[in-house]
Amino acid sequence: MTFLAVFLSALLSVVPSVRAEGTISAVSFLPVPVGSMILVRPLDNSDSNLILQKNFERALKSKGYTVGKDATLILTFETRDDSGAWAGGGENRFLELSNNSDQSGINAPRVRLNLFNSRRGGLLNPDRRDVTRTVTPSSFRIDVSIDDKSNGKRMWQGWSSASARVSGNRETSRKMIPVLVDGLGQTIRRKTFSLIQ
Repeated sequence: MTFLAVFLSALLSVVPSVRAEGTISAVSFLPVPVGSMILVRPLDNSDSNLILQKNFERALKSKGYTVGKDATLILTFETRDDSGAWAGGGENRFLELSNNSDQSGINAPRVRLNLFNSRRGGLLNPDRRDVTRTVTPSSFRIDVSIDDKSNGKRMWQGWSSASARVSGNRETSRKMIPVLVDGLGQTIRRKTFSLIQ
């Protein structure tokens, strides 16, 4: 039992922890008065964005805003999944296949298994320089803007993003929306918030 506990603690110390937080940034051009009537409009009316539209409307109502189709203020939002980038990996050096151009059957294809190689590593001594590593993680982002349709002026613009490893996009966006609504009318410079509730 003690060996198992030591093994698990050693394993957990090697595994990188996933930070369950998002970031928000925003720019305020004009104040957005509390109690204003706002129309929520997704740029893409996919099923998932229509669910987010309802989440935005609920969050706005809970903060004292009115939601209606006759509103002068238009809240427009867009969601994006950004794929991450990876580096490294290199060629597979553990197994090498070769074939002879003479197909008469005298020289058969060869398979070579690399068990140990002091220069480039093998199964028994892997070269850690070739391990694939994440350069930028995948992320989920929501961009929001509020425009006044009576004069065409932009009043506020904000965006929030979180690592896609934290949880599914639907759960992540559900936690990002109240933070975006809390920031309406404010200028925010890369503020972090927890995605654990």
